[in-house]
Amino acid sequence: MKVIFDDKKEKILMRQVDGRVMEVIFYDSLLHNIYRGKVLDKIDSLGAYFVEISEKETIFLKSTLNYKIGDNVIAQYVREPANGKLGLGSENFSIENEAYTLTRYPLRKRPKLKKTMEKNDDLYKEILAEKDRLINEEKFLPSPKLLRENSIKEKYLGNFKDYELKDFDINNSLDFAKLIREIKKSEISYKDMSIIVDELKTLTVIDVNTGSRKSKQGKKDFLLNVNLDLVDFIAYNLKLRNIGGMVVIDFLRSDGQDLIKDTFKKSAEAYGLEAEIFGFSPMGLFELSIKRRGDSLKANLAKRSLLF
Repeated sequence: MKVIFDDKKEKILMRQVDGRVMEVIFYDSLLHNIYRGKVLDKIDSLGAYFVEISEKETIFLKSTLNYKIGDNVIAQYVREPANGKLGLGSENFSIENEAYTLTRYPLRKRPKLKKTMEKNDDLYKEILAEKDRLINEEKFLPSPKLLRENSIKEKYLGNFKDYELKDFDINNSLDFAKLIREIKKSEISYKDMSIIVDELKTLTVIDVNTGSRKSKQGKKDFLLNVNLDLVDFIAYNLKLRNIGGMVVIDFLRSDGQDLIKDTFKKSAEAYGLEAEIFGFSPMGLFELSIKRRGDSLKANLAKRSLLF
């Protein structure tokens, strides 16, 4: 059974497959919003600016254009803050409607028709007019101002049209309470084994344990099978917990390192992890890097006072 639960009050989506939580999305995010911001400060040597987009939010923006402090700038929020870094903005905003997508640059670029969609003159003209409107907003005041709000929820639901959509209240959901208990743990049990997940500031370290598993196999085969049995569970947790950046996994010392690497790649692809997998280092540690998508689930829950 495939279900997406929607808490409209807290603005949280929880995707579940056969009772297993696969992903949690916070659609109160500012990600993809487009603003008329105000330049607060600049770093000439980097061609970079600090741009105020609201009373509480400032983003970091790199640009080839020469802005002065106090100038207006049209920017899209493209990366949320993480690890103490500011959110990231881009002048090359991207917009879409039912049929087309379009970016600001190059200025003469034409709208791109979405796959499976038919050409529509009205929608074609509509998205061009919206692009012109956003560019022209740079001339006006007051700043900062939100010009175009994201559609995270709609886009996400559009990717999972075969799921049933249900309302829920996270404060009265047993599934969500169970998820919270799991996220708070550092040691997570799986069958008769376990992994320890340490989310540090600069990287995430995962340790593999045999737990209570016993076997009559030879030691090498036993350790390899434990590693292989935990690969999918590790990839699942990396996705569920929205862990990004550098990840180091301390698998049990065994043969079959190429097999472990190949198996991990397949699991990463299955869960949609945008990861660069380096494999085993000379010290025997398994290394990978995952593209950051904002804060981890644990950090997001804590920020919203939901990690009760």
